[in-house]
Amino acid sequence: PGASLGGELFAAPTCPIPACDARSAVCSFTMTFRHRGFALGRRCCCPAGGRQLLTAPPPAAGAVRALGSRTTAMVAAGLSRGPAAAEDSERSAVLLRLAAAAAAAATVGYAAKDGSLRCEVGNSAPSKMQQPVLCEAALHQGSDLTMITLSVEKDRQGLLAETTDLLKSHGLDIREAKITTKDGSVQAQHVYMVKDKETSKALSMEKLEEVRKALEGLGEVECTAKAWPAYTRAEVALHKTMENRVWVTYKNGVYDITEFIANHPGGKDKILLAAGKNIEPFWRIYQQHESRSTAVGLLESMRIGDVADPLPIAELGSDPYDSDPNDRHPGLIFHNNKPCSAEVPCELVMDNWLTPIPVWFIRNHHPVPVVDPSKYRLHVEGVGTKPVSLTLEDLKTRFMKREVTATIQCGGNRRSELDKIAQTSGIPWGSGAMSNAKWGGVYLREVLMHCAGISLEGLDSSGANHVVCYGMDDMQASIPIDKALSPFGDVLLAYEMNGEPLPAEHGAPVRMIVPGVVGVRNVKWASRIRVSLEEAEGPWQRGIAYKGFSPMQKDCTGVDVEKLLSMQEMPVQSSIVSPKEGFTTELDDIEVKGWAWSGGGRGIVRVDVSLDDGVTWTTAELGEGATQNPTRAWAWTFWEATVEIPEEMKGTEVTVLCRAVDSSYSTQPENPAPIWNLRGLYCNCWHRVRVQHINE
Repeated sequence: PGASLGGELFAAPTCPIPACDARSAVCSFTMTFRHRGFALGRRCCCPAGGRQLLTAPPPAAGAVRALGSRTTAMVAAGLSRGPAAAEDSERSAVLLRLAAAAAAAATVGYAAKDGSLRCEVGNSAPSKMQQPVLCEAALHQGSDLTMITLSVEKDRQGLLAETTDLLKSHGLDIREAKITTKDGSVQAQHVYMVKDKETSKALSMEKLEEVRKALEGLGEVECTAKAWPAYTRAEVALHKTMENRVWVTYKNGVYDITEFIANHPGGKDKILLAAGKNIEPFWRIYQQHESRSTAVGLLESMRIGDVADPLPIAELGSDPYDSDPNDRHPGLIFHNNKPCSAEVPCELVMDNWLTPIPVWFIRNHHPVPVVDPSKYRLHVEGVGTKPVSLTLEDLKTRFMKREVTATIQCGGNRRSELDKIAQTSGIPWGSGAMSNAKWGGVYLREVLMHCAGISLEGLDSSGANHVVCYGMDDMQASIPIDKALSPFGDVLLAYEMNGEPLPAEHGAPVRMIVPGVVGVRNVKWASRIRVSLEEAEGPWQRGIAYKGFSPMQKDCTGVDVEKLLSMQEMPVQSSIVSPKEGFTTELDDIEVKGWAWSGGGRGIVRVDVSLDDGVTWTTAELGEGATQNPTRAWAWTFWEATVEIPEEMKGTEVTVLCRAVDSSYSTQPENPAPIWNLRGLYCNCWHRVRVQHINE
C-alpha cells in the first residue's frame, strides 16, 4: 500500500544477491510478507553496480492488497538502515517498489503452486563458531508442532545441550529431538519438534522470529520459514510402491512411511493396504494406534505435508465396533477398547482355577463378528482333502464331544517388564494376559481324518505340512500338521467354554483351541480350515508380530522376516499374584502365591521362591493343576509358599521372586535383559515383586 507498482518492475521471490556485506552495499531493505498465516522476511542488499531487476507483467492487485500494511512498514524500516538509502531518495523509492513487487510476486506464485514459498533471513553478525549452522523452521499448517532443523557443517560437543537449553528458555516444549550424521563426515543435522508452552500450539511467526534471533547466538545462522506443502488425494494415490515411495494421509497430514514399512509390527503386507490412501479407516479397526500416543507420535515424525482436499467426515463411515459386547467386566485392566485388549488383575487370578468367563482375558485384533449360529458353516479343504462344509449342529451331533482343560497365554504376556529395558512394540501387558478354561468341542484330527479324508499315512505323499485356520475377523494362523493330527495333541474345534455355549467375545460359534501353543494360534470365529503345504500368510504368521529376534536386533532392516521361525510352543513361565507390588507387612514371614505354566504340555515339577535375590530358595507347595499328565499338562498350576524374612532384611524393602521348573527340567532365566526382543515376546524371566517390611 502506498507503493506504485510499475509493469516493468517485477522481482524474484528471493533476493537477487543472496549474500552481501552491508558495509559496502549501496543500500539494503527487508522484505516481509504474509500468506495464509505464514509471515516471511528477507534482508536484501544491492551492490553499487546495479539493481538486477527482472521484467514481467505486474502482479494481481488483489494479491498486493492482501499483503497488508505490515509489509510496507517493514520494508520502510529496512530502508532506513541502508548506508546509502537516506542519500538517494530515488533509489529508495525504486527499492520500495521492488520489495512490494517481490512480495506480491511470491504470493501469487505460491497461490498458483509454481514453487515453494521461501524467505530467508541472513545474519551478518560476527560468528561465535568457526563453522556455519543452517536453521530451518517448518510450520505444519493446522498442526500443533513446529519443526526446527539445524544443519551443521561441523558438529561440536555440547551443541545439542546448548540448543535445547535455548529453546526451553524461550518457553518452548520440545516434544522430540534427534541428531543424524553423515557417514565419514563431520556434518550433522539437529531436528527439534516444538510447540509454544503458553499456547500449546505451533510457534507464531513473532515467536519464531524471537527464537531465530536467539539461535543466531550459536553462530552464523541462515534461518528459513517455509509453508508446509499441500498435496491432493490424487497426488498421494500415486505413491503406493516402494520404488515410488509410500505415502498415506491421516487427518489433514500427508506422511511418507517408506522407511518404516519393514518395521511395522503388523507386517509389510498389512500396512501396504493403506498405501496411497487415508489410514483413518484402517485405524478405526486398529484403534490402539490412536489410544496409545506412540503410534501417532511416530507417524508425525514422517509428515511431509498437508492434504489439500481432506475427506469429508461423513466419508469415514460408522464405527465398526458398535456391535462389540457392551457388558465387559469392569474389573479387567483394559489396554485398548477398540479392538479390545484386557488382562486379568492379579487379585482375581487365583480365585478360581478355571477362570470365570466374565473375567477371562481378552485379545481381539478386529471388531467382534456378529454370527447367526443357524447359518454358521465351517469349510474344510486343502491338500489331500475331500472338501466338506459343516454346520454347528453337524459338529455337535456327528462327532463325539471332547473336553480339554487348557490355559491360553498371549505371546506378549509380561511385555511391560521388557519395556523397562528398552521400548518394544505392542501392548504393555502385565502378567494377566492369560486365563484357563475347560473347552468342549470336537477334535480337529477327527474332522480331518473322518470327514475330510486326511490320514497320517498319506501325509508323506501329499506333502502337507500345516493346517491353516481362518477367522471371520480376517485373522488367520496355522499350526504344524503333526500337532493337528496327533492323538496326544488335543487340538479342539470348541463350541463350549466352562460348560456354557462359547460367548461371542471368545470366538462363538466355533474357535480353535491349540493347547500348549501361543495364544494367537487359537483362532476365534473359525470359518475355514485348510490343509496346506505352507504356513498361513499374513502378519500373525509370517510378519514380525510373532517372531523372535536377538536382543541386538533393534529393527528389521535387512532381515528376511518370513524366514524366521514363527512362535508355536512357549517357554516355562511363572508369576507372583500375592503379595502385590508395594505391599507392606509387619510379620516375620511372607505368604507368597502364584501360578506356573509351560508350553508344549510340559508339566510343572517345582516352583522356587526367594527373598535374597536367589542366594537361598524356598520350594513352594504345588496346588491345583499339579496332578496333570506331565506330557499333556495344558493348564496352569497354582502354588504357594511361606518364606521367612531374614533378620538383616527386616525394616527394609524386600524383593520377592519366583522361578518354575517344568518336566523337561527347563527353568526361567534370571534377568530380562538377555531375553529382550524387538516385539517384547516370551518374557519369562524370574518374576519380581517389591514389598516393604516394617520392623517395629
